[in-house]
Amino acid sequence: MKEIIQSNIDLSDDIYELFLNSSKRKEVKKNQLLFNQNRATNKILFLEKGILRGYKIIDGKDFTHHFYFPNWFATDFESFLKENPSQIYIETLTDTIFYEFNKKDLLNLYKKHHQLEKLGRIIAEKAYLATVEKLSDMQILDLKQRFNSLINKNPDLFQKVPQKYIASYLGVSEQSLSRIKKT
Repeated sequence: MKEIIQSNIDLSDDIYELFLNSSKRKEVKKNQLLFNQNRATNKILFLEKGILRGYKIIDGKDFTHHFYFPNWFATDFESFLKENPSQIYIETLTDTIFYEFNKKDLLNLYKKHHQLEKLGRIIAEKAYLATVEKLSDMQILDLKQRFNSLINKNPDLFQKVPQKYIASYLGVSEQSLSRIKKT
């Protein structure tokens, strides 16, 4: 985590230790629910190992919203920022190790250490850009292009994530995804 943070901001060892000590390191098995829909999200996770999936259930149907990968942060940012009930669930797709940060503790650190406040801004900016990129891809790229883009960004995704979740993320049926994979 330190290397990732240091690649984004200049952070002294002392401030990094304060940041790290404000978290709880957790190891969670595959298929565990970490965030529930209809509850306000007051934590953010730094994913050390594993893959998480954010999803919504609408009219009984499961829609994959986002995948979260190691070496970055995961949360429902809309709920985290607005303190409204979350619209998504977040679950572990693999055995997972993460650091959990409470929003109240982070805000206190932000007030005291502007480098950490800058880190918070960078995390939010990257989350925003990922959302904009996905929306743009859905509007502009055809399924084959979206599929190839996803493969290029995450080559081992298909070995670790069930195809039904990938199809849902791409906005297609499993059958359509199977056809695209064969071409």
